[in-house]
Amino acid sequence: MGKLYKAIIIVLLMGSVNTIAQEYKFGKVSKAELIEKSYPLDSSANAAVLYENKKVYYNFNQQNGFQLVTEVFKRIKLYNKNGSDHATEEIFLYKYGGNKEKVSGLKGVTYSYVGDKIIETKLKKDGIFKNEYTENRDQIKFTMPSLQDGSVIEFKYKITSPFVYSIDRIYLQNIIPINKLEVQIKMPEYFNFKKLTSGYLPINLKESSAQDVINLTSKSRSSGVSTQGRNTKYSNSKVDYRININTINSSSIPAFKYEPYSGNIQNYISSINYELSYVKYPNEPADYRSTTWEDVAKTIYENPSFGNELKRNNYYKEDVDKLVSSVNSELDKTVKIYDYLKKKMSWNKRRGVFTNTGTKKAYKENTGSVAEINLMLTSMLVYAGIDANPVICSTSDKVISLFPTIDGFNYVISRVKLADGSLIYLDATDKHGVPNVLPDRIIKGMGRVVAKNGTSQMVNFRPVKPSIKSYRMQCEIDPEGTTKGKLSVDYKDYVAHSYRVENSSKDDESKAERFEKKYGITELEEYTVKGVNQYGKGVNEKFNFVIEDQIEAIDDEIFFSPLLFLRDKENVFKSDDRKYPIDFGYGFSNKYMVNIKIPEGYEVVEYPKTSAFKLPDNMGKFVFRSNVSNGVIQVLVDETVISPVIPANYYPTIKEFYNQVIKKENEQVVLKKI
Repeated sequence: MGKLYKAIIIVLLMGSVNTIAQEYKFGKVSKAELIEKSYPLDSSANAAVLYENKKVYYNFNQQNGFQLVTEVFKRIKLYNKNGSDHATEEIFLYKYGGNKEKVSGLKGVTYSYVGDKIIETKLKKDGIFKNEYTENRDQIKFTMPSLQDGSVIEFKYKITSPFVYSIDRIYLQNIIPINKLEVQIKMPEYFNFKKLTSGYLPINLKESSAQDVINLTSKSRSSGVSTQGRNTKYSNSKVDYRININTINSSSIPAFKYEPYSGNIQNYISSINYELSYVKYPNEPADYRSTTWEDVAKTIYENPSFGNELKRNNYYKEDVDKLVSSVNSELDKTVKIYDYLKKKMSWNKRRGVFTNTGTKKAYKENTGSVAEINLMLTSMLVYAGIDANPVICSTSDKVISLFPTIDGFNYVISRVKLADGSLIYLDATDKHGVPNVLPDRIIKGMGRVVAKNGTSQMVNFRPVKPSIKSYRMQCEIDPEGTTKGKLSVDYKDYVAHSYRVENSSKDDESKAERFEKKYGITELEEYTVKGVNQYGKGVNEKFNFVIEDQIEAIDDEIFFSPLLFLRDKENVFKSDDRKYPIDFGYGFSNKYMVNIKIPEGYEVVEYPKTSAFKLPDNMGKFVFRSNVSNGVIQVLVDETVISPVIPANYYPTIKEFYNQVIKKENEQVVLKKI
């Protein structure tokens, strides 16, 4: 009876989904959609895409030739206030060389069920905002109005693009469930595209074809003269051609599952991308359009807003001459120029590989885009006799381009090659940066060094050496339940950089409160911090503490973990499996040195023994050493992960590794009253 009941419920749920999904015309939202309290196939979802339709096709007119058109229609159910995050839409319009994409037909409506009535609120023009996102992208952004728990929103728009060879990546999954998805791509036979897929869901793609026709009109004037003047004659001709059609119809698409240390999840959500392979018009040879990253780098370098800016030097010559007049070594010159520019210039947060106002104006105004600041840096280094080249990059929050394209890069840094062959990467937009310590927005991305001769080379920004965070604690415990002691924390390399980014603007009281909140410290006194503004060196924090509830006393025995509040209590990796890599950003080493004074009248009867285990392929290790001597329990712990990125097939190993780490760190010391 139980199994039959469950089967009936499943059928009813599926029927509910199908019933709601039957009407997908704009403006036809049903009461059933509005009163639905949760998504039938995922009750934890705060919102769901009830329906999404995307049509990509080509229009032809005699004046402009082919144009690429993308139509989008989306309907989303917001189950609760947390779902309102999905009521904002961003549209990015590409522009390059005087050509740009345009949006039209933008309409949006919010539907809410109030007092047995469906209330409609339309998206107004004053709720639609346009801004320049990068030098090659404009952004249209809007948030749907009058949102309530249970609201349904829908919007539609059309993008017309002159960039007929660039079909945007089409996402087939979302971070919320999709009830029904319909995608159709129509391509004229003259354009041959290769399909590239990403993600881990099966893609139900069907291929077909159809015939279409291009109507051409021409006019001519007769040479004879009549009483009416010259005669103009119009003639029409038709060109038949085939359209290749790709259709994707999917339903009940699960939400993309976010996991800890995911990096940019847009790289792993299921999608399909189209790369133009060649163009072949009738009676003409094929024109192969597939290019290489080297071709892209060369095109960028030859752009006046990139290559020419590297050659400008009159505006800074005097300043650089003063800086390096008494400096001889390459390294000292490099650091001197880098530190000078880092302090002088302020980044206006604009990204891109091409300058906006130019390096000269930016230098004069002490502010500029990333391209202006770091092309300026590269130019200064070259002027000073340093072997420096720009590095074009894609930031860690940008989707990795699956094929070569100028739009694949949105950032610039500088690379120096010293005479001994060592390399130094520099980003003068980063106020907290030091040589070879780059901001997070860069180290997870990709880059290419661009040389003057147009050649380029792929580079990996991930640091080879793990960054170290060291804890040193001395304390004593009170049988009544209080632990008193001193804690010192040292940060080096990338963890020092992260510390500065997150905390340099805070006062000491706020810095100290971080520890109180994180560890539940009862009293925190004599807090000091050193090295925050000493770039290139580590950061150190020290304080005295009193904390309760770290030990448990039962009769004549005391129990506690030797790492006390520093121990990890639960594994962040909870899923049974994982489809995409674990991205830590950079390798790290957490080291602990703890000395605990045993209270008078007690002896150690049990304590965690020394042990160690490793991750395969030299990816990491965990070492736990313990000792009891002269009334003090001594513990040394080294938790090191060397690999910044760990492939998904190692996920079970990583999960078990941290299960063992937590198990070991939570083993108990047992003291007994003598």
